[in-house]
Amino acid sequence: MSDTEAIETGVRTGAGGTGTADGAGGTGAAGQEVIENASPEAVRVALQLGTLFRRMLSFGAASTSLLDSGAYNLSFLEFKAMMNLGVFGEGDSFCVADISDSTGASMPAVSRAIDSLVRKGLVTRVEDPEDRRRRLLSLTDQGHEVTNAALMGRAIGAVKLADSFTDEEIRQLDSLLSRLIEREDLAAIHQQLEGAVHQ
Repeated sequence: MSDTEAIETGVRTGAGGTGTADGAGGTGAAGQEVIENASPEAVRVALQLGTLFRRMLSFGAASTSLLDSGAYNLSFLEFKAMMNLGVFGEGDSFCVADISDSTGASMPAVSRAIDSLVRKGLVTRVEDPEDRRRRLLSLTDQGHEVTNAALMGRAIGAVKLADSFTDEEIRQLDSLLSRLIEREDLAAIHQQLEGAVHQ
């Protein structure tokens, strides 16, 4: 795996793990089962999206911006957890269980990742005033710097890719994607990316 691929996917050796099946969620046999249970149409679209994503990464901005931010030797799950936290605003209540649900990783794996991120000064963990059993998570200023750098790198790669399309290709993609990003799960990510670009 190249440095670009390793950094973008967050696969780094560190205190939070090494990108194993437990931390990655959906790798190995479990990932193969997901593919086998999907419709042929879904697999075809997934491959098309994957092709576009790989082409976007080839521009290299995502990896260099993350390196410039000081990537803190992030594991795959640490990176995913931070990106998930970055989607939510300061007023949102987000805990380990939420990250476990969104990433597909086990609660113990997520807890270890969060412990590591807290030690690295990238995430804060405070007691929920409404439920003392819960710990609310949020990015620190340093954590925001790391996620914003990664988002900016992705945005630059995406803009370069989009700029390589013809006017007609842009029009067709815009018509389709504008409807898709209205989904609640995609709208939050789109808003986060817009914030990184227009900050």
